[in-house]
Amino acid sequence: MATNRILLNPSKTHAIWLCGHRQLAKIDILMLSSLFPHITFSTCVRNLGVMLDPELTFSHHINLVARKCYYQLRQLWVVPVSLTHQSTLTLVHAFVTSRIDCCSSLLVGLPLGTLARLDRVLCSAARLVGRLSKFSPITAYMRDVLHRLPISQRIQYRITALVSRYVLRCAPSYLRDLCCPVSVLAGAPFCCEE
Repeated sequence: MATNRILLNPSKTHAIWLCGHRQLAKIDILMLSSLFPHITFSTCVRNLGVMLDPELTFSHHINLVARKCYYQLRQLWVVPVSLTHQSTLTLVHAFVTSRIDCCSSLLVGLPLGTLARLDRVLCSAARLVGRLSKFSPITAYMRDVLHRLPISQRIQYRITALVSRYVLRCAPSYLRDLCCPVSVLAGAPFCCEE
């Protein structure tokens, strides 16, 4: 940091140790805190709006996103009688689905049980837009009327969209530098420059 002329702000800096639960059990956080008194060691940190936990399960992040989305849905549930269908759809997209989609590509590969909470948020949002009761079937309505995908398919769509932007040469340069087609690899474990 000193060589790059970056100053550490101890009041805003949190450090986290990322590893599996067995390796995490071997780390002495109190010793690290005594060695680095200006750094606060945490079990959960925020980076670019994503909550990271030591094992990268993203459970804290998913719970936080779901809690914020349910708060917005409760606020919107009071006023749907005075809103048109299109305005309700716009508000739900602005306050709920955009939160779920933000950084959702990081959730790829997580178990469906972990992602189920976000699916329940999407179902609640669809019920609000469609003014449906709590126990009415929602899957067909989400698919056929709202054209919304379940969370696992939304994540796959985001990843596919990123890859297609790379293939079409529309991706930012930092992504183009990290990706290359499998056809140019020639059996090497690392990607080579085009």
